[in-house]
This record gives sequence, structure tokens and C-alpha cells, in this order.
Amino acid sequence: MNSTSKLLAAAAAWLLLGGHAGAQSMQYSFGGSPTRADVGRANPAVNVYLSRRYDYLLQVNRVFRAYRMRRECGPINLPPLRASCLASFDQYEPILVSWAY
Repeated sequence: MNSTSKLLAAAAAWLLLGGHAGAQSMQYSFGGSPTRADVGRANPAVNVYLSRRYDYLLQVNRVFRAYRMRRECGPINLPPLRASCLASFDQYEPILVSWAY
């Protein structure tokens, strides 16, 4: 093997193995207090409560509704899909009260 092919082989090995050195390792947590999401997954009754609360807030709180619409539909770049996403809020969580402010 000549020096050029050795150099190319070493560079290829460095590129292939170098990417893994900077990768973050998986971290697991055992114990401690559970997060709100963990509580919802662990107990079906809590999950149902949180889902109903979310739907209720979408129906009566215009600030929360606008935030969720931006958060859920904002990243969608295709206009027809974005319009469909925004329309789904009116279909599944219609506004229950008129907002005076």
C-alpha cells in the first residue's frame, strides 16, 4: 500500500469514527419526582382530566387558543395543510364563549 492510499484510508476511518465521539449518550433517571407528562401517562384518570382541561382551555381562553394554534400549525409550510390545521381547531374545539376583550 502506498502512502497516498494509507493517508486516504486513515482519513476515511477518522471521518467515520469521529462522528460518534461527539454524540451524546442516553441518560436515564430513576427516582425523583415525576414530571407532569409522566403522571398523565401513568394514571389514565389523570390523562383524561388533562385532556379535558386542554380542550376546555382551547374553548374559553383566546390567548391559550392562539398560542396552541401557533405552536401546532406554525411549522406547517404548505398553505392547504396549514389552513386544514387551523380549521381543525374550530371543528374539534369550537369557541364556547364570546370574548369581550
